[in-house]
Amino acid sequence: MASKEFNNETGEWDHLSVTVAANAADLAFLEETRTRLVTVTEGARATRVRRTDLRAQLQQTSRDLEAFMDEGRDLATRIRNGIRTQYGLKAEKLLAFDMQPRRKPQKRKEEEKKKPPEPAQTAPAASNNGTSNVD
Repeated sequence: MASKEFNNETGEWDHLSVTVAANAADLAFLEETRTRLVTVTEGARATRVRRTDLRAQLQQTSRDLEAFMDEGRDLATRIRNGIRTQYGLKAEKLLAFDMQPRRKPQKRKEEEKKKPPEPAQTAPAASNNGTSNVD
């Protein structure tokens, strides 16, 4: 609810409460309802203040979480770099830390290099009246 709408509506409730109280002699049957409206108005205002405070807490909590995540990423990177320093970049021991060791690129086999690419399938050639063009 927009601030303007909230203030307009609760202001209207306040005006109703004050006006009914001023005319209590004629509107005695509404006294219980008026009292309840005053209680509800106060509750709405208090809840709105609480919501504003919670939003501020949420934003601060988000900033705190982001700071912890940034620091955690930095520390994890430092630890990974320390592990690589201790064991080397190529050590298989890195797998124990869920880290990929550097390996030499695999050479392709000679037959894979020489293998020609498969030709794309084409539609069969049209028949030439049963004659062949072979000389």
